[in-house]
Amino acid sequence: YIYLQNRLAAAKNAVSNAYAGIQIQLKRRHDLVPALVDAVRSAIKHEENLFDQILAVRQEAVTALDQEIEKVELAEASLTQGLRDFFAYAEDHPEITATQNISELQKQLEETEDQIAASRRLYNGNVERFNTQLDAIPSNWVAQTMRLEKAPFFGLSAKDAKSAAQMPKIDLPGAQS
Repeated sequence: YIYLQNRLAAAKNAVSNAYAGIQIQLKRRHDLVPALVDAVRSAIKHEENLFDQILAVRQEAVTALDQEIEKVELAEASLTQGLRDFFAYAEDHPEITATQNISELQKQLEETEDQIAASRRLYNGNVERFNTQLDAIPSNWVAQTMRLEKAPFFGLSAKDAKSAAQMPKIDLPGAQS
């Protein structure tokens, strides 16, 4: 019993630790967004609406960090879409990306996105191990006495899951259609 209780406690703590890692990476991304907006705002003055929109979804994401995982997922999906829209706009306007500060911030955001993905994989792996222990005999009997509940996975938004399931369209020069 003690052995199983200790294994369950370790698995539960691993889930909590991995989620804290996700929160750290999300906070880093949240901190980079205002710097990016300020750098771009100085390069172009006529797109205040775009800046305000990005800062608004960023604030929603910051607020959601202290809430349940489902709200974090929704807020982060909105922020991700806002950043995608921004980078698409920036690609169409070379005067924006010509600034060294903007290029550096964009690079840092890309690195942060990679860290977020790695943190999510670690978290979801820990959740899988923990939830498996909650389902397996005899540890599930011990888990019931400890009143442990399954941990939620950190998943994709419905839109991202749909796009991940589709084959991406790749246009190669000289390819036949």
